[in-house]
Amino acid sequence: MKKAVTIPFRTFWALSLGFLVLPVIIFFTGYLRPLAGIPIALLFVFAYAMSIRDCTSDQKKVQLSKDSTAIKIPLGYLIGFAVTAVLLSLVSGIGEFIFTLNDHPYRRAIMNDLVNYKWPVIYDYSTQTNPEVISLIGRTSGTYAFMYYFTYWLPAALAGKIAGSFAANLTLMLWSALGIFLTFVGVSKIIGRASFTVPFAYICFAGLDVIPNVFHNFMDWDAWNGMEVWAPQLAYMSNFAELTSVFHQCIPCWLIMTLVLMSYNTRSLGLAGGIMLTYSPWGVIGLFPLVLVRIFSKPMREGGTGKVLKNLFSFTNIIPCVLLVAVYGPFYLGNHSSTMIKGFFWEFMDNPALAPVVYVVFILIEVVPIALILWKTEKKNIMFIAAIAELLIIPVYKVSEVNDFCMRSSMAARFVLCVLLARYLKDLYDADKIIVQKKLKRKKKDVIKLAFAMLTVILMIYPSFVMAYYVLGSEFTGADHNAEEIGSFGNIRQSEHTWNVTHNYISSNYEETFFFKYLAKKQDNG
Repeated sequence: MKKAVTIPFRTFWALSLGFLVLPVIIFFTGYLRPLAGIPIALLFVFAYAMSIRDCTSDQKKVQLSKDSTAIKIPLGYLIGFAVTAVLLSLVSGIGEFIFTLNDHPYRRAIMNDLVNYKWPVIYDYSTQTNPEVISLIGRTSGTYAFMYYFTYWLPAALAGKIAGSFAANLTLMLWSALGIFLTFVGVSKIIGRASFTVPFAYICFAGLDVIPNVFHNFMDWDAWNGMEVWAPQLAYMSNFAELTSVFHQCIPCWLIMTLVLMSYNTRSLGLAGGIMLTYSPWGVIGLFPLVLVRIFSKPMREGGTGKVLKNLFSFTNIIPCVLLVAVYGPFYLGNHSSTMIKGFFWEFMDNPALAPVVYVVFILIEVVPIALILWKTEKKNIMFIAAIAELLIIPVYKVSEVNDFCMRSSMAARFVLCVLLARYLKDLYDADKIIVQKKLKRKKKDVIKLAFAMLTVILMIYPSFVMAYYVLGSEFTGADHNAEEIGSFGNIRQSEHTWNVTHNYISSNYEETFFFKYLAKKQDNG
């Protein structure tokens, strides 16, 4: 454990940003017409190179010393992080090598279609064979396009086109493990050193959902719809739940937030933050305010506010964001049926008069406990204040049937608190070692605070523990996997998935959209 591995900051930045940029480059070159895709891809490669060049300099463009920026991690921790990342990716169901939960029939279908169809993926209604599906769709001729935020799958899909479906699934699992591992390393730098608290917080961070679930065991209420979906119209998900459901959104979001928190200047935050648009239009909504706060935070204003404003207009801040909006904006707008359900959350409640009570209880369960734990140490940290403020605001508005806005726009803010919790627990562990070594006693007031914090952290583990227990238990007992319930959006196997597919993943009017008229490759798939 004493042997430390030194990772140059520039190397870490290049690997992490490269992890995020590569799938986007594949999208530009694989989905767009060469006349548009190749120049855009080259501009992104140039922005990526400039970001690597600038990452070790401060706001005044003064190069920082390698010793001050390097990431030093004991070899034992580095190996532990790698093993944990692979196991977490596997148990989360990424690649479908184990029993899976939630949305994995859709995840499997995405991978199948990206591997088996030409890009852009275009389907023909005539390929549907399930009579119930055909009846629900109501047509048997014409074409429709796959339009969803699938960029995360592209490296694995490319591997699948070369070496088959097993290679695609294995690549997806290992690719995700790499993203998790890089986040572990980055968070270790942010909190001061490598610690077991980093993967612990990454896996287990959640609200106190155990409390409403205990109440639900004694008295049923109509709004209860699952372990973490207990409040009418509102839900903040645990980290592990995000990994088992929307790994393609949360893994890049958490890595991007890591880069934002550890950056030494603001000249590349446009590229690092803006690239979230390619992975989740929901996630970028929650990420954007936090990036702005980071840009104007005290560490970034040491060279003066004028320098901050000047750095905002760098090539790597402006050009990538413009290109991302110009390409992905029209692509997402081609399928906006899921966003047609929107409004203040109380407008969807059976009894809107109960909205204040629901909101207060929701915040007390999901936000207040972690805020109380971190308040003393982080109350002067503007990123902590911004994250709490965002989590208080997000629940007010709802978008989509299942309220993706609430669940996914909150990912970045919740991860800020996750990082701060990892630091808090690390500092607590270090302090306890000193107290034991010097045989000191804690004050009664401090003991009470510590007991509250530890109880909260223990209760926080509940959603992750239950879900992991269910996944592993189902796998060991041989429960049927559900990954192939859809198979392909071009030929849906089970009719109960038809509505979700047609409202969230495909578009029948794609040929009239700006993206397919002027940007996408021209071809027919069958």
